[in-house]
Formats: sequence, structure tokens, C-alpha cells
Amino acid sequence: ATLAVLLLHCGKIFDYHTTVVFNEVRSPLLSALREWILLWVMPLFFVISGASVFFAVKPGKAGLFVKSRTKRLVIPLILVGTFLINPVYVYIERLFQGQAVTNFFLWYPNFFKGMYGAGGNFAAVGHGTHLWYLEFLFIYSLILLPLFVRSEKRNTSFLAKLAVYFARPWALFLLFIPISLASTIFEAIGLGFMRIMGGWDLLSYLLFFCYGYMIFCNERIKQGISKYGPAYLIAAVVLTALHVDSHFGLHLNLSAITRHDLSQNGAPLPLNHAGWIAVLAFRGLIAWCWIVGLLGTGSRVLNFSNKFLAYGNEAVLPFYILHHSVIYVVGFYVIQRDIGVITKFCIIASASFVIIMAIYEVLIRRLRVLRFLFGMKSKNP
Repeated sequence: ATLAVLLLHCGKIFDYHTTVVFNEVRSPLLSALREWILLWVMPLFFVISGASVFFAVKPGKAGLFVKSRTKRLVIPLILVGTFLINPVYVYIERLFQGQAVTNFFLWYPNFFKGMYGAGGNFAAVGHGTHLWYLEFLFIYSLILLPLFVRSEKRNTSFLAKLAVYFARPWALFLLFIPISLASTIFEAIGLGFMRIMGGWDLLSYLLFFCYGYMIFCNERIKQGISKYGPAYLIAAVVLTALHVDSHFGLHLNLSAITRHDLSQNGAPLPLNHAGWIAVLAFRGLIAWCWIVGLLGTGSRVLNFSNKFLAYGNEAVLPFYILHHSVIYVVGFYVIQRDIGVITKFCIIASASFVIIMAIYEVLIRRLRVLRFLFGMKSKNP
């Protein structure tokens, strides 16, 4: 999932939707890749995060859980995000726009002038950058904590009791309905602009977060997902093909559904509000099929561990925190070269991965203060 986010943000530079740092020539292939990843990657992140809450919240230990979440999410968000990651992000954006002519260190004081999104530069915590995920995750963990906490007497929680009603296969399938409703409601009341954060709205993310807890706290649900996961995965592939094809009008050019004119370098077509609401409802179904399909298939073929996975698991959070700003830096210089779009994409993706892992391996992983700042556990002497 983390590597998919890397490809997502590398593809963003060549996507039809991009308005910040972008290549002059856009790519229908990379736009389709990004549209596909947007359908499932952040929902999967919130499902996994909900599952981690189930394992992290011990009966009667709510305070300990809040403390651990603060160390893992809030400290990286405020200290590293605000004063290191976000300034690089905004600097490259201003450099691309021709508003910054000095090097980063001379420009750095300008980061604190005005609010980002209102003509200024200061992007605190997750504002305007990919670190919104850490912010949302912490807020959701706090407001939903009463639903997560297990009583010491019965060792169960509200969501664990609720999960019992979705243990049957048909009930599990129906969990896509609240997601579709949330997406359509947010669009209908004029809050669709919020989907700029990972392609989904606040309520949908909250539902995915709760679903992750419910899935992993109930053995019957896990068994059902393992049994029917491959079928969901096949359905997800078929539905995604229909969605992506109609979204870009590759073969299915549908009035009120197709959003881009490929003959005009992907220029946006007029938005039909009713048609777009129907598409959002359809996306809820697709996303849920991907979630169940990936978890179910993964439980069959990826149910193992090794040293590589243990290493990768520890590196996930620092990798996520670093990745978007590194991609912007690499991408800014690569898109100025006179080479093909796919070649540029491959260079940006591979170079960004190497740089991120080098920073992690040489600095973050080995220095105790950086481990603390990036939300990692202290390394034993």
C-alpha cells in the first residue's frame, strides 16, 4: 500500500487533474493508473489503521493508547511535518510557479509568511500536504475511542458487538452502502471539494477506519473475507475497468459520466452534478470490493513474515512522511528534461525510492532522536 502511494504521487505529476507541479504533456495511462489507485489505497490505509487500533487498545488502558498515538502521530506531524517536510513541499511549488528565485535555505524564512492556500506559504501540521492522513488518524482515534475501548469485565467493545451483525456474507457485502451514502451526501451538500485529500471524504474515511476494527475483532468476518476475497477481487477488477474506461471515455464515452476529453490532452468536460453523484455511489461499491478482495486474497497468499517484511514494516511511517516532498524535488528537475513521459515517471519513481530509503537507512533508522521525531520506537542499545 505504501509503495502504491509512491506511484500515486509520482503519477500525479502527469495526471490530468494536477494543478501544482506538473509535466507539460499529460499521460492518459498514468492518469488511469492514479484513478485506479485512488479507488482503494487510502481506504485500505484507514482499514489497516482501524485494525491496528484493535490490537493496540488494551482493556482499561485507554490513556496508554492515547499516549502511544501522540508519540507516533502528533510528534512527527507537528515537528517534522511543519518545520521540515511541508517547507520543502511549498518551496518546490513556489519554485515551479516562478515565485522563489533563491535556494531553499535562503527562502526558508518565507515559509512562515501567510497561510498556505490563502496566498501565503505556512502549511502547519497536515494542511495542504499529504500529512493530513496522520492528522485525521489521530483525530479519529480520539473521537472514536469510546467505541474502541474494551471493558475489563467483559473484554468487548461497542464496535465488537456491532461487528457480530455483519458476520454473514450478505451483511458483509452491504457495508458498502454507508460508504456510498457518505460520498453522495458530501457531494450533494457542496462539500465535494474535500475529496482532494486522497480522493475520499471525511465520513467515508471514518467508516473505513471503523470497518478495519470490526473486521479484525471478529473471527467469523475474517473467515468470510478469506473465503470470498478472491471473488471480491475479481469483481473489483471488472468494476474498476468499467469506471476507469467511462471516466476517461476510452471506449465508454458516456454523457454526464466521462470527465475528460482525450482529444484535448485530457481537458475536463462540463460536470453533470447528478451523474457525478451516481459515479460516487458506484465508487463506494468498487472500493469495498477492493478492500475485501485484497484482505481476503492477502490472508491466503501473504500470510507469512520474514526479515524483509519486518524491516519494511518499521520503515513505513518514515517512508510515508518523506515520500511526497522527495517526489516533488526529484520531479521538478526531471520534468524539465526532453525525454518521454513514461521514462520521466520511471526515473522519478526509482530515484525517489532510492533517496527516501537512503535517508531512512543512513539517518532516521540509526539516530535515536530521529527515530523519536519520525514516530518510531526507541532502538535498543
